[in-house]
This record gives sequence, structure tokens and C-alpha cells, in this order.
Amino acid sequence: MRMSSGPISLLVASDSDARASAARLAAEADPTSEFGAAVREVFEQVAKGKQVVILRPDQEVTPAGAADLLGVSRQFVDRLLADELLPFRRLPGSKHRRINLGDVLTLAEERDRRRQGGDAIRSALQAHVDRA
Repeated sequence: MRMSSGPISLLVASDSDARASAARLAAEADPTSEFGAAVREVFEQVAKGKQVVILRPDQEVTPAGAADLLGVSRQFVDRLLADELLPFRRLPGSKHRRINLGDVLTLAEERDRRRQGGDAIRSALQAHVDRA
């Protein structure tokens, strides 16, 4: 079953036929591409009877939601917002903030790229030390 409320879609296989179809589709997905692997993961979770939530990048999340997605504390997200490293908007007439999911994902990708660069530098330095 697919329920949609604007930018959010919830996939749930409520019967054995739907779960079997999801398992078949998962097996047919091409695992060699990033897209195929993602599609396969979605269908595998649906086949197991798990709920799968699909969000569009223009969906907004709360600071707590952004923290969950980034794997950091809400207080750390508050600092990112205060330092203007993560754009947000305030709800009209409120102190509540909303953050564009696409901005959260972009920040996560940048963080991952920096980590990979740091890992490459450490590896190169270690290789140099090992040769010396």
C-alpha cells in the first residue's frame, strides 16, 4: 500500500502477496548501480513488512529531525543554524524552525567528502611513514 501526503510517501506491504511482489522486485533490481542498490533496499524492507518512508528534498524537517538524519545532537544542529551553516526558516508567528531536507542532505554529503579526504591524507601519511 502507498499512502501519500504531499512530499511524503509511506510504503507498507500489508499482505503476503504484496511482500512477495516486493521480494521479487528486489531480486530484479540492479545492485551494481547506486540507484539500483537503493531501489533494492527499499523493496527488501517492504518485503520484510517494514514501513518505508520516502521524502522529497523539498520536505522540511525540525532541528531534531535534522539531528537524527545527521547522527548528531540537536544542540549541534542549533549551532549549525546559529553559525548560518545550515539555512532554515521560522514558522510564522513562532520561534519554531524548519530546515529543508535537501540542505541537510547536502551538508551530510559535504561532511562525508571531507571525511574521505581526511582518510586519504592519513592513509598517504601512514604509507610514507611505513616506507621510511
